[in-house]
Amino acid sequence: MDKIELHGTIFYEPTTNKWGGSGTGWWIEKTAQNTAKITFEERVKFNPLDPLNTKSYSLSISNINKNGNLETHNVDEEGFIIAWKDYSDSTCMASFTVAGTKVEFVPNERALNNEESIADIHAAGLLFDYEAKYGVVTVMGSASISSKKIVDEKLNILNGREVDYKLAIESEENTFNKQLLEDKLEKTYIKMERQKKIEERGTKYWHSAKKFGELWGQYAAQEQKRALGGCYVPICTGGGPGIMQAVAEGARNQDAHVVGIDCQFGNDDFFNLKGSYSVASNQRLRMNNFSIREGVLINYSHVVLFWPGGFGTTWEVCETLSKISTRHLRRHRTKAIFVHQEYWEPFFKFLDHIRSHGAINSYGDRIKIPGVDDQDPDDAYIAEVVDTAEEAFTKTRTFVEDLYKRNQLTLRGN
Repeated sequence: MDKIELHGTIFYEPTTNKWGGSGTGWWIEKTAQNTAKITFEERVKFNPLDPLNTKSYSLSISNINKNGNLETHNVDEEGFIIAWKDYSDSTCMASFTVAGTKVEFVPNERALNNEESIADIHAAGLLFDYEAKYGVVTVMGSASISSKKIVDEKLNILNGREVDYKLAIESEENTFNKQLLEDKLEKTYIKMERQKKIEERGTKYWHSAKKFGELWGQYAAQEQKRALGGCYVPICTGGGPGIMQAVAEGARNQDAHVVGIDCQFGNDDFFNLKGSYSVASNQRLRMNNFSIREGVLINYSHVVLFWPGGFGTTWEVCETLSKISTRHLRRHRTKAIFVHQEYWEPFFKFLDHIRSHGAINSYGDRIKIPGVDDQDPDDAYIAEVVDTAEEAFTKTRTFVEDLYKRNQLTLRGN
């Protein structure tokens, strides 16, 4: 899983300064006349201070047609720089091989087999049968939105990189290397601006999610047993950082149970939980198949709450609403709630757009927005909207307790 071997063939045309190549797992990132930066698709471990190369990849390069001399430098985890010297006008050709260990495991859905997907389904069934047999309340949200403390820490790291890159640019004499450093500095500025916007606009959502976690955690730990006749409905998240970590931390602070269903994303060890954001969930299931994970998060939930999020959360929104709309999830037994109307407003406008073209049901697939679209019977709405963690908690609690009163607080029943 962690071992990697890359093979490539590189071509350089001296008369036109054009580069080309064949092979997978790498690409030519930047060129300048006779010099090119080769970048790996996945970072490969490399430690220039390791004299025995036990923690570094091996790099073998062959000058195929012996046109001139080959040089390599700036070898690191991301790739290396290659340059031809003393060559003629004919095509320069070289091949290379890289063999080593990946810095981190990067998932590849295309490489999954049937057994791994079946194992995911089986493991989820066991988890809910034994640990959450009365279902869960699931919170969806961005993995990138962080608390102010975490954003400040990231900004400090980026500020340090800015200083390092500026110093390196000042001392670098090679024009090509200087351009690469300038590219990295520009990307650092982009990341800094992004973190500043998260601090300005997004941190309030993180703290809102944590508040919901605290409210549901307190209810689950102190009142739920009496209110639900001994049944227990814990919080469930995608087991990741950001909003997911916020709500999990809030619930765990109240000594409540939290289920985290995650997938490996390449930024933590599959088995080692030390220092992992997923430890905020005290019941953790790690899946191989991302799509099955999304389905499990939704299918076992009585209430699905959508805090501000990105691609993944929007996918979960559409999957949830599609399942309720097509009755794969029973409308009277599944509630979808959008939290923070001002964030989701553009999405609601998109729904109005596709509804106006007849792409979705004009009556039954609407969002119940207070004061905007809330005048019709409940069966006209596929989801509703609240603005605070307190409102989200009240509506979620009421719905779950109503399910219990109707004897529908089950997972396997019709």
